[in-house]
Amino acid sequence: MEENYLPLFRKYRPQSFQDIIGQESLVKALSNAIELNRIANAYLFCGPRGTGKTSSARIFAKSLNCEKGPTLTPCQKCASCIDITNATGLDVIEIDAASNRGIQDAKELISQVQYAPINGKYKIFIIDEVHMLSNDAFNALLKTFEEPPKNVIFILATTEPHKVLETIVSRCQRFDLRRITTDDIIKRLRQISDIENIKITDEALFTIAKNVSGGLRDSLALLDQVSILGVKEEITKDLIEDLLGKVNFDVLLNLLKDINEENIELSLYDIDEIYSKGNEPRNLAENFIEFLRNVILVLSSKDDNSITKFTTLIKEDIEKIKNLNFDKEKIIKILNTIIEYYKEIKISTNPYLWMELAVIAACKLNLQNQKIVQVKPVDVSLKTVTLEAETLKPAQPKKEEVIKEIEHIEPIKNTEEINQTKENTIQNTPVKNQNENANEATIWTTIINAIPSLPSKAFYSGVAKLVKIENKKITLGFLNENLIIQAKSESKLPQLQNAINSTYKDYEVEFVKIDSSTKTLDVKPKITPNVPKRPPEIPINQPKETIKEVSSQNPIKNEDLSEDEDNQKKENEKRQYSPKVQEMIEQFNGRIIE
Repeated sequence: MEENYLPLFRKYRPQSFQDIIGQESLVKALSNAIELNRIANAYLFCGPRGTGKTSSARIFAKSLNCEKGPTLTPCQKCASCIDITNATGLDVIEIDAASNRGIQDAKELISQVQYAPINGKYKIFIIDEVHMLSNDAFNALLKTFEEPPKNVIFILATTEPHKVLETIVSRCQRFDLRRITTDDIIKRLRQISDIENIKITDEALFTIAKNVSGGLRDSLALLDQVSILGVKEEITKDLIEDLLGKVNFDVLLNLLKDINEENIELSLYDIDEIYSKGNEPRNLAENFIEFLRNVILVLSSKDDNSITKFTTLIKEDIEKIKNLNFDKEKIIKILNTIIEYYKEIKISTNPYLWMELAVIAACKLNLQNQKIVQVKPVDVSLKTVTLEAETLKPAQPKKEEVIKEIEHIEPIKNTEEINQTKENTIQNTPVKNQNENANEATIWTTIINAIPSLPSKAFYSGVAKLVKIENKKITLGFLNENLIIQAKSESKLPQLQNAINSTYKDYEVEFVKIDSSTKTLDVKPKITPNVPKRPPEIPINQPKETIKEVSSQNPIKNEDLSEDEDNQKKENEKRQYSPKVQEMIEQFNGRIIE
């Protein structure tokens, strides 16, 4: 690095009105004031950071105090111009209101106003970040701003004009500087890159310009940061995004593709990969929200030029989005879902968990409107399965017909032998395609609902894929080794084994690694909350004898309940959980990640 190295934003700071970019109205107003010799006592320059407030104030001061002035083209060579450029002049005094904000600082400023200019025609005070002055300091300067001595000019600069007292604003000529356009920033960056021999692509410059919020100083600072990398090799868009902490476009597009296909496992794998590369969940959520907004604009507009103007996408990115034929309405629903969960991600102590839940909820948007087949065992003595669905109810053989068929085949003398033969016959009766799946689904659903812990229950039903149930062995598949390690952890595996032992004692479980091409069973077990049984409610004023009678009564069995009573019981069970847990149970249906 050179001894007198200057950052690019200082080296290429505007020195004349011709160098100011994107502030045509301000330049025109100040130029006319100089030409017509109508110089006000106080000016207020407002606008976002990096848009040229202080630079414009210095250029205006140069134009007024130049040896050839007042002039629109200061010479940049006289003592006054050089002093203003170096911020060392006696006639042009720059004050930082952030560090000189008290009443004593205001009194000192008033005392300096009394002295006449030495070299130039005007004594000019440039007060930067003027909104930082205290109310007492503002009030002390009111009279001075309104009626300053002859040849004294105040130029105030601020990014927050609403914090400046109205009495001060009313005594100034106010000019609002706007954000610099993307095209103007790109043009300026390309000029400086060519001068400094910085190798950088147009896409990289476009990415810089789109991410600096209209501030030219910020764009020059970022270009300066990557300039040392552009000496031997070309700077690309990906490098700029890495420096900005943004997730790559292709990565976000792949995540959206998996969510759109309702592939929960691959979507979770995507965010795990992003997280492992150092991107925090909050940063990922913000990037994904911005990305979804850009996708919606692509799907809504037919003009690529307008899309490029209002987004950070280049034409190649726009083509990639259009080729995937996304449904705009579904993308809007996904965006709303991510925004809703982003509120929790910002304040949660475990933001990664909420990011996973957001992705799961986005994947299941369509499943809420589909008719899902629910399976549950009905008659344990016959070991049969009944499918309960809204539109699909396959016919099941009646118990009496099965018994008659068995008795017709072979007469049995002993009653116990009859019952045993009935069970064996039904178990050995070949069941066709759908009933085979239903039987495996029943076994897996029964085991899942026997797991006491809701997170473990959700993990095995949501992340795990049921590969097969064969020869009393349950094979579960996972997409990667990390998930298998979680499945075998001490917090999960004992609960699964206890659930198997309590429902199907002779069954074993096996964990295998699968990929997207592995054939698995499409089983979506319905999670039933585990609610401890509660004793019957007894009125407070009920006699003791009645209490004894109630406590001695046998509990009502589930099979004796009518359908209405059964539904009422389920509603009572749900009330045992908080509203948040009820929402998780109903919405995710066993796909919550611990």
